[in-house]
Amino acid sequence: MNPNYVKVKPLDDAELFAAIKSGRHELLDELYRQHRGAFLTYAQRQLFATEEDAADCFQDAVIAFYKNIVSGKLEVLTCGIRTYLFAIGKRLVYRRNQQRQRESPTDPDAGIGLGNDPSAELDMSLLNRFEDDHRKEMLAGALAKLGDECQRILTLFYYHRYPIESIQNTLDFSSPGAVRIKKMRCLDKLKKFINPQS
Repeated sequence: MNPNYVKVKPLDDAELFAAIKSGRHELLDELYRQHRGAFLTYAQRQLFATEEDAADCFQDAVIAFYKNIVSGKLEVLTCGIRTYLFAIGKRLVYRRNQQRQRESPTDPDAGIGLGNDPSAELDMSLLNRFEDDHRKEMLAGALAKLGDECQRILTLFYYHRYPIESIQNTLDFSSPGAVRIKKMRCLDKLKKFINPQS
């Protein structure tokens, strides 16, 4: 080992923040690489973001972090940099999901067979439970019993308003029909967990 070699210890958050604030903008690349993987995993598992949306939102979060420092809006770091970036990224993912909700689903077979009959679907009172604080816990408990795949399908379709084709691509189903059949089965299970008597 080279006796003149001195191991450079990584900067802690306060030092990193001060360095970026003083003009060492190249550190943003390091920051991006350091936290990108963890954010992508978090956003895809917890927020049901696509990989592309998660990556875009995290990149935008790093840019927002930098702009907030340069503009003087962020003068003192009151939490960890990762926490700050995740908070911004999370808001950006939610905003993207809301935009997707406003887009009308492009499902040519809506209401035609394959378990896509609206009368057999989730009723509005059940949908409203996503927003109803008193019932969120009950719905979350029922969703947790369904298993990961059912949770993702129902959340993407009913909460984030993904079209069937987007769910097919996101979850790698063989066809839109396969998604509809699986969604119908998951929905039936969910109804039984919420209303065991029915």
